[in-house]
Amino acid sequence: MGSGSRIDHQHHLVATTAAGLTVEAPASGVDLMPEGQRELIDRALQIQADWEANNGAATSEEALEYWGLRERLRSEYDLWNGHGLITDAEPEDDEGGIRQASSESTLATPEAIDALRSALSNGVPAQREVPPDAGLSPDDRAVQRAAAQQVLDEVAAEHQAAAALQEQAREQWPANEPVSYTDDFDAFQRDYEAARERAERGEQVVPYMTENATGGLGAREGGRGFGVEIEFDIDPGVDRWQAIQNIGRELRDAGLSRTARQHGYHSQLEAGYTDEPNAWRLEQDCTVAGELVSPILYDEPQSWQNLATACEIIERNGGRASFGTGGHVHVGMHDYDHDVANHTRLMQTYAAHEDVLYRLAQNPASEGNQHRGTRWCRPNPVPSQGYTAISQIESYHGMAVNLSGARRGGQSAHGEFRLWDGSLNPSVIQTQVKLSLGMAAAAVRGDTTVPGTRMQLGSHLEQRRQAGVGQRRRLSGDDWRTTTADFRRMVDSLFQRPEDKAQATALFQQTRWQRH
Repeated sequence: MGSGSRIDHQHHLVATTAAGLTVEAPASGVDLMPEGQRELIDRALQIQADWEANNGAATSEEALEYWGLRERLRSEYDLWNGHGLITDAEPEDDEGGIRQASSESTLATPEAIDALRSALSNGVPAQREVPPDAGLSPDDRAVQRAAAQQVLDEVAAEHQAAAALQEQAREQWPANEPVSYTDDFDAFQRDYEAARERAERGEQVVPYMTENATGGLGAREGGRGFGVEIEFDIDPGVDRWQAIQNIGRELRDAGLSRTARQHGYHSQLEAGYTDEPNAWRLEQDCTVAGELVSPILYDEPQSWQNLATACEIIERNGGRASFGTGGHVHVGMHDYDHDVANHTRLMQTYAAHEDVLYRLAQNPASEGNQHRGTRWCRPNPVPSQGYTAISQIESYHGMAVNLSGARRGGQSAHGEFRLWDGSLNPSVIQTQVKLSLGMAAAAVRGDTTVPGTRMQLGSHLEQRRQAGVGQRRRLSGDDWRTTTADFRRMVDSLFQRPEDKAQATALFQQTRWQRH
């Protein structure tokens, strides 16, 4: 039949002749698949269908049986993927080709155990006992039982730790807020006017905090770690190569980085993240002159001092946050616990306040008060009904909120907020870090009712256009109350302290509504 032959999911034989004609034979007439292989695939597909019908949840028995079937397909029929089965990674041999499956392999391979963890990622299984598989030898069965039980124990431990953290977060959130922008419009207005007056006097508009800057959201104990990626370009007329050399050297001399050189793209990811204060890394990025990647940070004075120092070093040597630069904020999500409800609340919070978030994402120093655009931070599609499985969430690299690093759960789970523009103002970066932390924490607390209506990027500008009000016209009275209502609701849901709300309000005062 040649390379044009295939067996489709209905087990039809389809072939293309030399003349370009397609010949198809029904399953009742031709079957190139051994009956034993067919039975294994059909049973595996049935288990997959049961998982889908059960919203992606799997018991230990189902997961173990499924991956036992997959291992038999590998060892007996050399079949790794295809036919509608869940795609699994194929190991490579020393020459980079696909390694042949060994007939002596057991289910307790790294690939199979990793897949078992993935199958359990939508909930902790109710049944903890792992049943034996009659197709395995006694030794293989013992190894498999121990390996699978280890995964189940780890998931259960993660669940218990996450549940404790979620309860702690709810207890720390006060029943009565010191100030509510939603209920007390005058409180918001006072903070807004104070920010405008600072701007008119030429002072720093957005406050910068170094002591307890996040109100516990980014605390080492009881909060969540975070990290920043600061993209920058070099001013025209400044030697780019020399500027990068100077920035690298000064970062090293200031004790922020271990070397003076500019590393390759994503080298921090490849090297592994740490919370060591000297682990800032200057990296290459094909879209800008450079990107400075922080270590894991916590809300401690040294973190904020180092951030301010890093921004100052870049600026002093000709670095600038040009229109095309972005600022990415990573936040820990170790307490999300494979729980689709947590992910749903986060994404619905984003959708309900999307237009406000893109306004706050704008670099206040940008020309024309414009956001850099959505090429590298597209708005996430979020269905109004939410999700029934984490796998349904469209949240990847290149979107405003990237949750690909949170899908597997565990202590290293994290999300990335990519919508922020690049900035070398540490006050702006700090405020955007706090907004990211606040959204991640609010979803876990689950104590805030998320508005059901999506506030799409460009909504407020469209409202002004329909009302015949330009972007530059200053609103007042009911119009001003209406156009600020979404911002005020969002801030109340993310922050409890007056100083955090005032800081976000200062950034709101410095930015403008954006177009889709």
